[in-house]
Amino acid sequence: MTGFSPRRIAALEPKVWAKATELVDAIKPGQVDLVSALTYPLPAYMIFTFIGFPDEDMDMLKSWCGNRIAFSWGRPSGDEQREIATNMTHYWEYCENFVAERAARPVDDFTSDLIRIREENPEALSLEDITNVAYGLSFAGHETTTSFTGNAIRQLLANPEQWAAICSDRGLISKAVEELLRYDSSIPAWRRVTTRAVDVGGVEIPAEAKVLILLGAANRDPKHFEDPETFDIRRGDSRRHLAFGKGIHYCIGAPLARMEARIALDLLAQRAPEMRLTQDQDFDFPANVSFRGPRSLLVEWPG
Repeated sequence: MTGFSPRRIAALEPKVWAKATELVDAIKPGQVDLVSALTYPLPAYMIFTFIGFPDEDMDMLKSWCGNRIAFSWGRPSGDEQREIATNMTHYWEYCENFVAERAARPVDDFTSDLIRIREENPEALSLEDITNVAYGLSFAGHETTTSFTGNAIRQLLANPEQWAAICSDRGLISKAVEELLRYDSSIPAWRRVTTRAVDVGGVEIPAEAKVLILLGAANRDPKHFEDPETFDIRRGDSRRHLAFGKGIHYCIGAPLARMEARIALDLLAQRAPEMRLTQDQDFDFPANVSFRGPRSLLVEWPG
């Protein structure tokens, strides 16, 4: 997508560092939940900033975005469905009004980039299309990154020798992010519908068939990765993973997700190399087939 440009992503990096530093500075010694302290607020703030939503609306928007995974992929109760649907309606109306404001007065943000594309070619995008992008991206751009960063920190702390390696050599972090995406992605499965009949590995799949794509299984396929069940941040071919999809369905937010995870790990390695997982905690994950990440991640933060 043109609006999701390298320039736009690069311009966000200082803001990611600043927000991550602010959040880490607020952590006190002792037991802390890194999901609520860091891995949830950082991606949420950054994707809202990227879209162009004003800072003063952040808390309201986060409250409206909450629990959309349960609504679409889980088994919420009737009361939970009504509450989530009401919040989603409020959020859609907010996005409509926001896009209308940007259409009247474009500024320097992602939504305004889309408005300019529409001005150059009205057939390319409608205001409803842009509203839909802002609405969908604000969810996809932070829930998945929250889950992935939580998975990443958990795996590194569960493998102390690899955590120690990146603490002593932060140059390993970019490679570690790729291995973490391969080994413990936040989206282990996704759904598609075939547009035509196709043969996959000798299996005939008819047109318009509903298919569950097991990305997590592909990322541990022994035909493509040597010793795939072993977590190794020095693995040479980790970037061949499918955590962000492939082809026309490749995740447009991949550069932002990578950057946020890299910065979070870099900052933690600098500030809290002695951080350890809290012992005997039970990890709780959302009840669904497509999204995976801990709801909380308790660590012992050094003094």
